[in-house]
Amino acid sequence: MNRICGVLTILALTTAPALAHHHHASRPSSHQASHQASHHASHHAEASQGFTANASFYGGGPRRYEPNSHTANGELFNMWDMTAAHRTLPMGTRLRLTYAGHSVVVRINDRGPAVWTGRSLDVSRGAATQLGLIERGTGQVRVEVIGKS
Repeated sequence: MNRICGVLTILALTTAPALAHHHHASRPSSHQASHQASHHASHHAEASQGFTANASFYGGGPRRYEPNSHTANGELFNMWDMTAAHRTLPMGTRLRLTYAGHSVVVRINDRGPAVWTGRSLDVSRGAATQLGLIERGTGQVRVEVIGKS
């Protein structure tokens, strides 16, 4: 119970500023909508050449206690697999991620993280361990799209 309260407290402290920043944007103006559409299109063009993403990791938290927790593509979640979640990249896309001199290949099998987090990629605990992201929790990773599995 103490661990859950601690996690909820940390979550509240880290998300409150992001929520406060985004609360006014309930409906984008036509200018904002066209900017978002062009950003979305340029993001996919950028993805084929490689890009930088603010990444975090998941696994070892609440899903650990739910043995039947599934990813967005229907697979059983395994925090030690080399997998990742992204909001728009197609399921099965393989990415080479590089962080702090470490590199790993992951496969997109889930959706997330939420837009309001400010992150665009969640990697499994196994991938984060190999990359060296565990200590900091988040970091800017270099992403190269290397194909589809």
